[in-house]
Amino acid sequence: MHILTKVFVLFAAVLSIMMAALAISFSVNADRILADYDSALEKAQAAETSLSAYKAIETQAKNTLTENLARLQDELASRDSNLRRLEAANSELRISLRQAESERVSITSKIAQLGVTTETQANIISDYKDELSRLRLDERNYRDEKIDLEKQLGDLESQVIVYEQVKRALQEQLEEVRRLVDNPGGSAATAMGDNRPNEIPGSPISGRVDEVRTDPNTGDLLVKINLGTNDRITNNARMYVHRGNTTYLGELVVFRVDMNHAVARVAYMVPGQGIREGDQVLSKLGS
Repeated sequence: MHILTKVFVLFAAVLSIMMAALAISFSVNADRILADYDSALEKAQAAETSLSAYKAIETQAKNTLTENLARLQDELASRDSNLRRLEAANSELRISLRQAESERVSITSKIAQLGVTTETQANIISDYKDELSRLRLDERNYRDEKIDLEKQLGDLESQVIVYEQVKRALQEQLEEVRRLVDNPGGSAATAMGDNRPNEIPGSPISGRVDEVRTDPNTGDLLVKINLGTNDRITNNARMYVHRGNTTYLGELVVFRVDMNHAVARVAYMVPGQGIREGDQVLSKLGS
């Protein structure tokens, strides 16, 4: 055999051995590759599943972020609107502040003016008060003087009435004396006797009227006084009636008397006057 043929045969044997080794290696690697391929497919499917889940989460997160972004944009727009509104309100408040400051200055000025005016009015009121006090004092003095004059006038009128009554009594006595002079005798002596009212001698006696009534038989006005024989009151005694020691009312003539009381007829009453309970009774004029 030729040497070249041997070389080719050797070379073929080596190649066969190499092919067998490669076949064995290929078979082993093919199983491993198929296993790795299957594992890779499973990992790919798992990765795709995870990717889908991640995409879903990403989509949800993206939607959430979009919604939050829209909400934040709305809030930002609302805050911008509020900011503009607050800036406008701030401008208005600044204007109001300036106006209030101007009004405060004006009011302060007016208060100062009012203070001066009030002080002036207080001085005027004080002057008016002093003047009013003087006028009231003058008026009170005038009233006191008027009251004193009225009292004096009342006393004088009472004295005039008393004097007129005294004059009338004296005229009656004078007329009685004249009648006695013209008709002397027993009848005159009787006329001068106990029938003529007489004043009670001695110190003056003072009492009051307890009751005033009308005699149903004669129609005379009867007066009961709180004086009796214990007070030296006697029948046919003349008593004078006053009110308040200034107003003369008339005369009484006692016709019935006991120890503590007496009843008298009204002998004379000043026109326009009337005797009532509580009036003062005097035994002498001017007492």
